[in-house]
Amino acid sequence: MTETVNADPPIPTYRWQALGKRLRGWVSKSLDLMHFLTERIMGFLRLFATLGLLLIVLFVVYQAVESSRLVLVKPFTVPQSMSNSHADAGRIIANALKQELLLAENDIYNTVKRTSRNRKVNIGAVTGNSEDYLLGSDIKLPETGISINDVVEFIASIFGRRNITGSVYQDQGKLFLQVELDGRIFPFERDLAGHDTNALNMDLINDMLREARIQLLSVASESHNLYYYCSGEADAVEHSDGQLREWFDYCSRLQSSQMTPNELDGLLNDLHSARVRQMANGNDTLRHILGQTTGSALDKTRLLCPDYPTTKACTASALPEAGQVALRIPEPMPAPMAIPTLLPNLPDASAFQTNNSLTMRSMIRVAPESNTPLLELPSVRVLLAECLNRPPAKPQDMLASNSTEGDATLLFNNNRPLQALEKYALAIQQNCGNVFAWANLGVLLVSADPPLRSAEEAQLALENAVSINERIDWVQNNLCIARALAAPLDTMESLINNDACNAARALSPANKVILDKQFYLAVAERYLSEGQYDRAATTYQAALSADRKRDCNTSKAIEKLALLETYGVKGAKASACAILQDALPLPGGKISACEAKLAAFPCP
Repeated sequence: MTETVNADPPIPTYRWQALGKRLRGWVSKSLDLMHFLTERIMGFLRLFATLGLLLIVLFVVYQAVESSRLVLVKPFTVPQSMSNSHADAGRIIANALKQELLLAENDIYNTVKRTSRNRKVNIGAVTGNSEDYLLGSDIKLPETGISINDVVEFIASIFGRRNITGSVYQDQGKLFLQVELDGRIFPFERDLAGHDTNALNMDLINDMLREARIQLLSVASESHNLYYYCSGEADAVEHSDGQLREWFDYCSRLQSSQMTPNELDGLLNDLHSARVRQMANGNDTLRHILGQTTGSALDKTRLLCPDYPTTKACTASALPEAGQVALRIPEPMPAPMAIPTLLPNLPDASAFQTNNSLTMRSMIRVAPESNTPLLELPSVRVLLAECLNRPPAKPQDMLASNSTEGDATLLFNNNRPLQALEKYALAIQQNCGNVFAWANLGVLLVSADPPLRSAEEAQLALENAVSINERIDWVQNNLCIARALAAPLDTMESLINNDACNAARALSPANKVILDKQFYLAVAERYLSEGQYDRAATTYQAALSADRKRDCNTSKAIEKLALLETYGVKGAKASACAILQDALPLPGGKISACEAKLAAFPCP
């Protein structure tokens, strides 16, 4: 048996096999290296992407926090007829509003800068520019479809940033604009007479946006609200529980038409205190408002306590205002005895737009002291005639008129009817559309003592006030009262069914009892002045039958009933004591200015 022997491969073949083995080993190691490098690179890329996303999120959060105190103006919604003609109509209106807000803030900045000590005004703006931090809806977060714009909006809303939105629409020949901020909707409208209904009408829209800017800034910022409220440009406190509520209180006290000389003296002491000045130190806005409020308070001293510069104390005058009349307004209602007014204190208010009326001319001339020149005061007919040819008041004239009207009401409530009448006339001359100047002038003319009292003149003033704005219940009610006081005695009470009284109760059904009370108190005063004592006592009791509170109206009524007892009306004082016994405290724990008189009223 032969044995098989394997022969060695040829040398060339062996070398090729060894080379191939080496090549395969090298390729394997190269692949392993590439796999290792790939994993490391992908790890770095994932880390880079994560860090980048984190930076983007941090940037978004930072911008959201930084803009949390700002308000952004969003594009308005507009009718299709406008959007067809102007594709960017909503954004155009938003930009116009943003420009108005920025101009308003710049006005505040320049005003405060003029009174700043170091010319470095630290007033923060509240109007934001969306392009500064909204990165745009085109940038999407991976695998979500959510834009960075949406993320910013969501995070900013968490930190308190607000948006101003709005809409424009047309209806029945008018262009309407609604602006919304923090749930508050501010409506405006303009007539489209002479304007293309398919056009954008930016002149009308700009006019409405300019009207809206003070209201929007007042809602958006407490400091802006304080600035406008204390300057008289805003009539509402939008941030009553904010950090500046004490400053709002100072301005509210100053603007109150119920302020007495003693209260004014207390306010001046507060404003001059070191604590208040320390609070304003370092804040240009508060320093400006403190200076403005102190100056206005000193102006009030010229009305209520002219000797304040010498005495440095504001106290009530011991002597009532007296006047010598050279030419009197007609007196359809004689008044044999001086009777304090029973009409309510005049309210604070702002002016409305103008309307014109009537003519004729008469004057009263009053000399406060016998040795002084006669003071000429125009009657209602004169004021109406002058207003016929006077152009509509400008915004600055409206503000001046509002301030003058407030001074007049303050004087009237402090028993200075002559000075009040002069101020009301001036307020009307500054702005013939000041509805409250006309209305309060009418109230003065039915409640003042002769020779100022004139129910006829009062009717003219109140009728003109109603023609300016017919939707104020107390104005309608006082017009009804003026008509009753000018009517014959036997028909006077029936005028409670007059159209003015009906309008007042339709406007404010919840206040019907109070409005009826005011009417019957005035009627009772007329009965008393005419010597109809029994009817006066009955009417006083009827006036307080449904609304008895420990207020000044109750105090005056029970004093009159006690007086009527001395005139022979039996049981009048007993009725007064019964009314006082049933009178309820004022709501909210308030104390009436007449509480001391009520407590001192002698009852068995």
